[in-house]
Amino acid sequence: MKYPAYPRYKDSGVEWLGEIPAHWDAKKLKFLAEIRTSNVDKKSEEGELPVRLCNYVDVYKNDFISSDIEFMQATATKEEINRFKIQKDDVLITKDSESWDDIAVPACVGEDFEDVVCGYHLAQIRPNKTELRGRYLFRCFSASGICDQFKVAANGVTRFGLPQDAVGGSFFPVPPLEEQTAIAAFLDRETARIDGLIARKQRLVELLQEKRTALISRAVTKGLDPNVPMKDSGIEWLGEIPAHWEVYKFRYVFKMKGGMTPEKGNPEYWNGEIPWVSPKDMKKEIIADSEDHITSTALNDTGIGLVPPQNVLIVVRGMILAHTFPVAMTAGQVTINQDMKALVPIIGFGS
Repeated sequence: MKYPAYPRYKDSGVEWLGEIPAHWDAKKLKFLAEIRTSNVDKKSEEGELPVRLCNYVDVYKNDFISSDIEFMQATATKEEINRFKIQKDDVLITKDSESWDDIAVPACVGEDFEDVVCGYHLAQIRPNKTELRGRYLFRCFSASGICDQFKVAANGVTRFGLPQDAVGGSFFPVPPLEEQTAIAAFLDRETARIDGLIARKQRLVELLQEKRTALISRAVTKGLDPNVPMKDSGIEWLGEIPAHWEVYKFRYVFKMKGGMTPEKGNPEYWNGEIPWVSPKDMKKEIIADSEDHITSTALNDTGIGLVPPQNVLIVVRGMILAHTFPVAMTAGQVTINQDMKALVPIIGFGS
């Protein structure tokens, strides 16, 4: 495709974006699209109309929203259906997250639907067709620089959210429509090729992960000696265990210790030396530190309590559980927030 001869580049007027092709523009998203934040939740209410719900996980796990997805059944009012029914070329983004750097994850609606509405924790963006193509906008949300605007704008401490004005006030480069279409088509082809390469590598990773899991499972349920005498554990899924082992219910071996959030408005409670672990820190197997810290004053005033080293932490609440179940072990003394639990061994059973 040939394009008219334009001067090559110009200053976009946006510091982080720098220069753009001279025939492009840079505009705030609110001038290019209609932006709506959904309030349609997963509950089914009497008197409302049945709908299928495109929810957080559908967007987080898919680049394109299609009829192949098994949408959740829910209900909505007629007004909510009219306002939040999705249509082809809409772009949906996750507007809430457990982590500031995992927000504004996009998906593009690939077809029209009669009864699918945009669900809670999502923003629905409908491009102005005279200015913007949905598939191009979708790719923009995955571009560094553009997506960094949303990471910076995310508000919160244990949960992060994007205000609607932060989404609307973000800048996007805007080529002519035919060029947007060409860019989107190019990226569809190239990302599909790269995704194929990733899938093959991912299969190898999965096989190695299966081997790793099998190795751990064998060691913790059968021991290291293949010749040791065995006995029936009495538990169907566990099968035989070494004859000198015992089986106990969890509650006899561990107690679960919860956490809390000290008052955010009290400066004497924050920016201290004591790690305060929340789900956003649960990205590694060993936790020695955290993003946020509290003071000894917060520890004394709230009775939050310390979790000792060599204790297991798990996440029990939050959107992160939609796609993973984080588990880690403490390498030092920490405190935790209310979305976490520490598994503390009961004296007599070791650690």
